[in-house]
Amino acid sequence: MPQAYASALSEEQVRFFKAFGYLVLRQVFTSEEMAAISREVEQAMAQQYAHKPFDGSKRHWTMMMDEETPLHASLLEDERFLKAARQLYGDDVLGVGTDANRYVGNTNWHPDTVSLLQYGIKFAFYLQPVGADSGALRVMPGSHRFDLNDPLWGPAVRALPLEQVPAAVLAAEPGDVIGFDLRLWHASYGGGIDRRMGTVVYYHNPKTAEEVEYLRRQGEGNVNAGLKSFGPQRPFLYARSWLANPRKNPWRQAWIARLAEVGFFAAPGVVEGGWPLDSNSGASGT
Repeated sequence: MPQAYASALSEEQVRFFKAFGYLVLRQVFTSEEMAAISREVEQAMAQQYAHKPFDGSKRHWTMMMDEETPLHASLLEDERFLKAARQLYGDDVLGVGTDANRYVGNTNWHPDTVSLLQYGIKFAFYLQPVGADSGALRVMPGSHRFDLNDPLWGPAVRALPLEQVPAAVLAAEPGDVIGFDLRLWHASYGGGIDRRMGTVVYYHNPKTAEEVEYLRRQGEGNVNAGLKSFGPQRPFLYARSWLANPRKNPWRQAWIARLAEVGFFAAPGVVEGGWPLDSNSGASGT
């Protein structure tokens, strides 16, 4: 039986991640946690897509950061994820979100960023077992270091049948978590019509003017990739209640302040009601 992950990565795991861009962490969640997460995903999806219930023809996606989904919403500040993210990307890593997905069929090869200068880590976990022919994540080890603008790379990958591209296939059971760099090329094959997955995402805190600009643009990009692509009922990414940080979590407050500073919240649709918030909201727009 695999040993449960205990929130701190070993030196060997850190080296492996930096070299290859991913890690598989076994049994991060208990069976009770997985049952609670499944209930929250079911509830959130029913609410966000009441206007167009899932019929297996199109992927559904939603943020999971509100009071209605308390366990999922807490994961960004959970030491099992935050500690590992800080080991890999520095103590000032930025927590940016948790979400849920109902996938349909294959997912083609892609990274989760448009630039090597906008990066971080995504922790993904499935609500059902996944294998090579049932939607397991496939990754190209080391591809987080590839030039995303190379005119040969993307076309060469996409010219091949998805399952024939050389890759590591990361089979997983409920409770397992896969962490991968956002720049890593990844895909999935044979996932059926209702493959459920949750994620916890952290961004590198930008250090240069160019990195800051890419992070600023990412807010608008997330609106386009989430709200405009899938059309959930809620027309924003971040609720005012989350930005108010009612429990005064110091990590969350630091993330909000930095993301506000670089203009991440400024694009329409990023924040409920728009940014900046009013003075009584508990978060500052400066």
